[in-house]
Amino acid sequence: MRVLHSVDAASPDLAVDVSGCLTRETPVMLVHGMGGDHTTWGPAIRTLRATCRPTVAVDLRGHGRSGRADSYRLDDFAADVARVADELGLERFDLVGHSLGAHAALRFAMASPKRVRRLVLEEVPPMPRDDADAAEQIAPSASLGERIRGLGALVANPVPFLRFDRALAGAVTAQFQTPDPQWWAGLARVDAPTLVVSGGDRSFLPSRHLRSVAEALPNADFLTIDAGHSVHRDGGPAFLSALLEHLVDESVTATVSD
Repeated sequence: MRVLHSVDAASPDLAVDVSGCLTRETPVMLVHGMGGDHTTWGPAIRTLRATCRPTVAVDLRGHGRSGRADSYRLDDFAADVARVADELGLERFDLVGHSLGAHAALRFAMASPKRVRRLVLEEVPPMPRDDADAAEQIAPSASLGERIRGLGALVANPVPFLRFDRALAGAVTAQFQTPDPQWWAGLARVDAPTLVVSGGDRSFLPSRHLRSVAEALPNADFLTIDAGHSVHRDGGPAFLSALLEHLVDESVTATVSD
């Protein structure tokens, strides 16, 4: 792990896991969901490594080995992505995010569209457009079924849960209860080829909202893998195959890791 040390009160220490040489090939940055950390991307990192792609897996503020913060605004998480890219010298890279991490990745892509070559948004929660959307309560969370499916991962690796700042959840959820039509307007600024992945009917997040995000983006495909909210964890080879197909040049082939 590499730690990017805090420079001021608004920027906590950020831990990142770097695999491969960042000066070769196009790096891939992976951003976990709420309550997780960089370790959730193990199979994806191994799969990308087989294609000689360097990877950067981030622990967002309040997660994993990164520091806790006084502020957990949605733009703060996007700022974490920007800070990691800046401090590691990533001028242009691919960006993969899950849930809260996908939302942070998308906010970064809105603000810095030319820095993102390709984008993968797994179960990205959109901002509500109006009060009806807000009433659906589609903030990053976990349904009962998702919690049950996650018990095995928790038993195998309890560290992310133990290190997660519980104050973060309430702060994030409250922001997803406020309609923000300007967020939807900002999607037009994202010109990177984008893959929006839905976990299907097993996810608490209605797939129609994710399809709406894909339709609002200028250059996006929509894919459903019926695995629930944690598609990369429970969708196995199907997710990894889709990831490779979207990120890896056609001239490069690799075997999908189990």
